[in-house]
Amino acid sequence: MQIQSIEAIPVAASFRSTFRFGTTDRTTSPNVVVIIRTHDGAVGYGEACPVPAFTSETQESIVELVEQRVAPLFVGRNPEHRLPLLHDLDSVLKCAPFTNAAVDTALLDLVGRTLDVPVHTLLGGAFRGRTEVHGSVGWEEDSRKMVDVAVEQAQTYCWLKLYAGRGDIDADLDRLQAVRDAVGPDVKLFVDVNGMWSPSDLTRALHRVHDIGLAMLEQPLAPAAAAFQRELVGALRIDIAADEAVRTVTDAAAVSADRSATVLNVGHSKLGGPTAALQAAQIAHANGVGVMVGSVIEMGIATAMGLHLAAALPRLSYPSYLMGPLKYRQQITEQQVEVVDGCVAVPAGPGIGFTVDERELRRLDARTRP
Repeated sequence: MQIQSIEAIPVAASFRSTFRFGTTDRTTSPNVVVIIRTHDGAVGYGEACPVPAFTSETQESIVELVEQRVAPLFVGRNPEHRLPLLHDLDSVLKCAPFTNAAVDTALLDLVGRTLDVPVHTLLGGAFRGRTEVHGSVGWEEDSRKMVDVAVEQAQTYCWLKLYAGRGDIDADLDRLQAVRDAVGPDVKLFVDVNGMWSPSDLTRALHRVHDIGLAMLEQPLAPAAAAFQRELVGALRIDIAADEAVRTVTDAAAVSADRSATVLNVGHSKLGGPTAALQAAQIAHANGVGVMVGSVIEMGIATAMGLHLAAALPRLSYPSYLMGPLKYRQQITEQQVEVVDGCVAVPAGPGIGFTVDERELRRLDARTRP
């Protein structure tokens, strides 16, 4: 089996409503679908979803990298030799995690479809047939808007992820308290600060964090303030998840060894693919640090891969962020994510287990849309 071609299609995708977190307002998403085909007709799909908060990659740069760097390296080679291919890819792709993630996913999908096994089998096997997911309530200056979204999502999810750090610290905490008052004590809440609090902000916030009943803080401080975060972790006052601090497998090793977090967010897009994310998770497990599977709110292909990654991990400390397609107006897979009792089923079919709608994909090609 030999790779015949690699194609990158930029997708014109938009969200159902504006999603705000950190310093970002997202109304559209510059996704790219990577398609790898072999001479004998096998095909695999991957998805890149570049986010400026995490990478300098753009939709245009990813297409160019796939066409000019990845394709010349891969064409004519055996896709079953995935790790050697990824090793060689490191020499031509520098600091392009979202491109790497799409290529890695496409290789795994292709091999899984060829062997008629789901991707989680290629990752070592599934520990679960479905994974719990959490809802996502974007930041709003008007707390009533956050409350409305939270109350609606609490009908579907047992856990909700909120955002803070964008506004004044006390006003942000008031918003979180308003959500808690609205959804009641039974809905579990945690907050993603995207590294936007200072150590003094964190100190001021802690007593209210406990009063509000937040289970965990995700990246409360910037990675440069790891020493302050380590003191908090050492005191075991609240779970701390590292996200922006874990961009590579090396970062995962450093954070785990430094004990500056109790949980690592191992989203496969920001880490450069499921292979790297699995390695990061294994390092965390070896160091007694928990893991959670995050995302950057991708469409169906990358979300399916995230579900396989979550299935392949023996323990998950918190629900996964794997409901991204529900935020999009457009869909590129025939199967859709469905949340039942707060969980999403892990796809059971070969490869990623989702069928890509190539006709719709071509229709959404950003290069041909007005």
